[in-house]
Amino acid sequence: MSRSTSRDAKETEYFGTYSDGLVKLDGRASWPEGTRVVVRAGQEQEQQRADEELGPVIIAGFGLAGRWIADIFDRHGVDYVIVEQNPRTVETQRGLGRRTVQGDIAEEATLRQAGIEKASILALTIPDDQAVLRATEAARRLRPGIYIVARTTYSSTGMQASQLGADDVIKADQMVARQFYEMMLRKVGGVNTRAQPNKPKRESTKQKD
Repeated sequence: MSRSTSRDAKETEYFGTYSDGLVKLDGRASWPEGTRVVVRAGQEQEQQRADEELGPVIIAGFGLAGRWIADIFDRHGVDYVIVEQNPRTVETQRGLGRRTVQGDIAEEATLRQAGIEKASILALTIPDDQAVLRATEAARRLRPGIYIVARTTYSSTGMQASQLGADDVIKADQMVARQFYEMMLRKVGGVNTRAQPNKPKRESTKQKD
């Protein structure tokens, strides 16, 4: 287990595995480059307890976001079911041995088929704001204690998702805005760093006769 020692960052723990002199973390760390960490050997029971608390999980949508989420759960041995409308994706994932339900996550019947009554997490990664809102409302009604994380395109829709019961919302327009802000800030900062300060002009003085 690795623990961040950066004074500027909130202390965070990640599970990992030691092999060939290196510690490989199970997930992506949010630490900035150069962060020093303290590594201690954790008990296997800690990992098992974390896995038991998380499963099972419903991943709605299996695009890039859904695949990244599945990778995390695969690493930790957490059970999950994929809900996808694309028949080719459904066929492919079933061929890989993943439990997959074909259907609209916004429909109650699909939620029940995916096991909403026993699920601990619902990850709504689909790029359809209205479907996300309907799914959030239905899931909160069917499973009041479930943790719901929703993806929306617009901040306004994200606010609606929160009002309907989403615990966390990832708003695409805010993520894009933040990326632009950080890129432009680095660009402006680099220009200012390279720029040389203007030297004050010396006034010419003439000696009086």
